[in-house]
Amino acid sequence: MKTWTTTDRPKAEQYPYWREVLCEAFTALNPIAEATESFASTVHQKSLLGISVTDVESKAQSVYRGAHEIVRNPGEFFFLNMQLEGNCLVRQDGREALIRPNELSIVDSTRCYDLIFEDWRTLSIRLPRQLLLPRLTAPNASTAVRIYDDGSLGTVALSFMRSFLQCPETIPAEAQRTLIDTLATLLALALGATAETKDRSQAAVRQALRNSIISHVRANISSPDLRIAGVAKRFRISPRYLHKLFEESDRSFSQTVLDTRLNRCAGDLVDPTFASRSIAEIAYKWGFVNIPSFCRVFNQRYGMTAREYRNSRGPREKPVPTTSTSDGSSASAGASRILLS
Repeated sequence: MKTWTTTDRPKAEQYPYWREVLCEAFTALNPIAEATESFASTVHQKSLLGISVTDVESKAQSVYRGAHEIVRNPGEFFFLNMQLEGNCLVRQDGREALIRPNELSIVDSTRCYDLIFEDWRTLSIRLPRQLLLPRLTAPNASTAVRIYDDGSLGTVALSFMRSFLQCPETIPAEAQRTLIDTLATLLALALGATAETKDRSQAAVRQALRNSIISHVRANISSPDLRIAGVAKRFRISPRYLHKLFEESDRSFSQTVLDTRLNRCAGDLVDPTFASRSIAEIAYKWGFVNIPSFCRVFNQRYGMTAREYRNSRGPREKPVPTTSTSDGSSASAGASRILLS
């Protein structure tokens, strides 16, 4: 992981240094900002098989790549830019798109483009142009196009790209290769993929879609209305197809929801932060609406009641500090016991 930051420099030096950092971390660019007195900015960059994955945070500015910058550094890349915070107006190939948080667009480094940022944070992945180009039916029509949470391929592509924030550089090379190939395929499908790409991508798309649904389940697990019909509608697929997606894994959709709820409940039961909450409150918090049913499935899963689990697994006793007496023996300085009812 490489890191650049302006915050450890005098304020007068931050903006000039930032202009250098942006070119070093990405490609030849011309950033222009109006407010330059203090310019706190940070870049964290890792590499997966030589492909840069960059988390960048900076101030409002306009970033231009014109003919001069292309000549200075003619590297051929697609930049996949997902807004994490702040908006960005993207212009390329006669189009413009306003990209909001949790949306993304791509730009092609071989042609001029503009990026007009508010105060911002962006996840940017630099793909070799030839990795994505053959998968697109109309490459020149794919830049400055908004990919958003549409409940379909856009949602899957966004969810998959966001996972790169947590992906360590130390994972095996084959896993890195699969991640990058899947990302390129999902983006092509969201923007308009060739027939060959569509034929080759079915298994990868099913897996990515299933992972997106699991992420949706985890994010909304507290809702008692988390049912297969609603989730299928959210992702614009039929309930039957959603069932089929989970048949390819070791857990059905219903089992995935139940497992997630039980795991959250078990975690809260042994967390001292929730020691004052009743078991029923914790069950309701994570989407259970029938307490007898919750008690039954919890007992089946953990081999004991929720109360027994809380009492046997929770932090029951604080360490007892000791002091040494004048003759060297230890004496208790106090004791307390915490019972999680």
